[in-house]
Amino acid sequence: MNYLIRGDEYLARTPEFKLVGRDKELKRLSSILIRSKANSVLLVGPGGVGCSALCLGLQGSKKNPATPFDIVSKRLFWLDTDALFSQGDAAKINDSIDRMIKTLYRTPESVLIIEDMRDLIEAARNNGATYLINALTLAIKSNKTQAIIEARDEDLDFILRSHSDIRELFTFIDLEEPVGDDLAEIVKDASAQLGAFHKIRIAPDAVVAAIDLTSKYRSRDGGINRAQPERSATLIDRALSTYRLNAHGKAPGLAALEDKRTRIANDSERAAVDAEIAALGAAWLQKQEAIRTLYGRQREGETAILELEEQLAARLAEEEKNRAENTAPQAPSPNSGRIAAFARLSSGAGLESEQVRGIKDQINRYQQELAKNKAAFDTLTAEINSHLELTRDIVLQEFAEISGISASKLNENEREKLRNLEAALKKRIFGQDHVVAQLANAVKTARVGRRNSEKPQASFMFMGPSGVGKTEIAKALAEALLDDEKALTRFDMSEYMEKHAVSRLIGAPPGYEGFEAGGILTNAMRKNPIRVLLFDEIEKAHPDVFNVFLQILSDGRLTDNVGRTVSFSEAIIIMTTNIGQPHFLDRALSFEEASAAAQEEVGKTYRSEFLNRFAGRQNIVCFNRLDLNSIERIVRREFDGMDRTYGQEGIRITISDPDLKSFCEAHYDPAIGARGLPGFIQTNVEPIIVNMILDGHSGGEIQLHYRPETRIFEVKTSGSTAAAKVAS
Repeated sequence: MNYLIRGDEYLARTPEFKLVGRDKELKRLSSILIRSKANSVLLVGPGGVGCSALCLGLQGSKKNPATPFDIVSKRLFWLDTDALFSQGDAAKINDSIDRMIKTLYRTPESVLIIEDMRDLIEAARNNGATYLINALTLAIKSNKTQAIIEARDEDLDFILRSHSDIRELFTFIDLEEPVGDDLAEIVKDASAQLGAFHKIRIAPDAVVAAIDLTSKYRSRDGGINRAQPERSATLIDRALSTYRLNAHGKAPGLAALEDKRTRIANDSERAAVDAEIAALGAAWLQKQEAIRTLYGRQREGETAILELEEQLAARLAEEEKNRAENTAPQAPSPNSGRIAAFARLSSGAGLESEQVRGIKDQINRYQQELAKNKAAFDTLTAEINSHLELTRDIVLQEFAEISGISASKLNENEREKLRNLEAALKKRIFGQDHVVAQLANAVKTARVGRRNSEKPQASFMFMGPSGVGKTEIAKALAEALLDDEKALTRFDMSEYMEKHAVSRLIGAPPGYEGFEAGGILTNAMRKNPIRVLLFDEIEKAHPDVFNVFLQILSDGRLTDNVGRTVSFSEAIIIMTTNIGQPHFLDRALSFEEASAAAQEEVGKTYRSEFLNRFAGRQNIVCFNRLDLNSIERIVRREFDGMDRTYGQEGIRITISDPDLKSFCEAHYDPAIGARGLPGFIQTNVEPIIVNMILDGHSGGEIQLHYRPETRIFEVKTSGSTAAAKVAS
């Protein structure tokens, strides 16, 4: 068996295939193949990005009259790795490999394509064929053949370590996710094929919605978490499947009539709609019955044909056996007649017998009937599907089910989110209106106005006391813009205090432990470049880390340890620092004086070239210490959260405004900030409520009263009173 599949044969397996949106990558791949040196290709990218499609596109381009003969002359072979190693016998596998290598040697301009190099290496090692890598490398080094090997990002180091010459012989192509018009063109083509498969029209805005959702959000769900364009195509396919099942469960237009009926108050009008619903339901049942009848007939006919084909095979085998046993012609029996004699003679001469012709005629008649039945079935289903169209709302609903983000949030367009951004942030951030306004305006300008498209969308440094909302505003921004706090990626810079910490961000150098893992920061950005990055307490980071920050803030790009470049142009970067914190806690200083002193201290700590990256220091923003009113709002939010949580158990938790105010006045410490009082409530008050529930209290109201003279919280119910003593 030949385990090399010729390019034209491999392409013929997917006759509908067409490479779109990858002209630049195809041109680069072609230019490498006609080089003198390093003319083999290591094609790397995340799963779903289209490495295999690019290779198929290379084969398909040979039919294009505009393709240079340098590429047309290349003889592409795909290696069937699974079939090669499924033999299980090491001797047979090695023999097949020898014949495969000889075929490549004999074929001028041969190019071997391996779709998953890691699978090949592991299979070779597990089956005693480790010399395959050496043999292939030798063939490439001696210019006897070329190769295109495909690998996923996470497997790159494994492949590079499989042979020391790979870096020298192969040219590295990092296939990135398509964006913009290229992505739209690819997904549009894929959606056309999916629409033909499901026999359902797809509205253009549904394709746009799929691209927008899968570009902006990430999901752990399989398929949706792969690279573009596969993410968008998978979402459309899943939306079509769900829609198709739902739509085929009831008559088209029935839902609209039922909705109309609920809004009619007049009895006569409602009766007319009821009659319409009944007629529509009856017609739908009739169509469903017709479809089931046609399907049943099709199934029975196909089963009958299979049985006839078995009879035909058995009859042919029997006649072949008779011919073998009666090699010499037999004299016709006087009782058999001339027809029977001719049948025996014609059977012996290789002509079909009467029985064989009869079975074949019957099969042919059945096939003609089935073709008519199938045409009727297709006509009826096409009539039903003609009313169906996959719309933007259906795609939104499907993605909401997958991601867990409500459809209402997904349906909110970008303009509305930006217009409401400041109000959304103020719902979570109290007492820092100047910071909220500046951050919101910077994001709006980056998304709508004029900005350097290569730099991050916005870069901020936040200063101020602890617990005033520096980290919280980053979370709030991620939720407001991207509908999910998990879109915030936080780096605690206390973990990057050593000189070698840079390698954790961009990956260890070759030969060092952890090289294959890549960098934490670069890996995160490759998976999803649309995110909010928070670098917390940057003063704790090693000075070498700031060289990485300089490149990110200035160029918006970073290259990892294996040479892959990631972009930060869609990221919003926020850094926090505790430098200058004592100035804000000094009650003798006004906010302006504290800010000026803190800014001066920061200027002495960091290099000017670093500080100037924050919009010429305009985005180095100071947070004020929280006033009592802001603290009360934060604590009120904490109690409201408890009320919602225990409300599911039928329990109401209440505290009056005077009690809440007294509690805040007695226990707010500016040095701790907003974390102190909610932390106290969770540690000292909430456990009492939990214990009451465990002791059997269910339903009703729990009242919290604060006694400032005794510094005690009283927890009252209709039947008992408990007390939580506050630590002084």
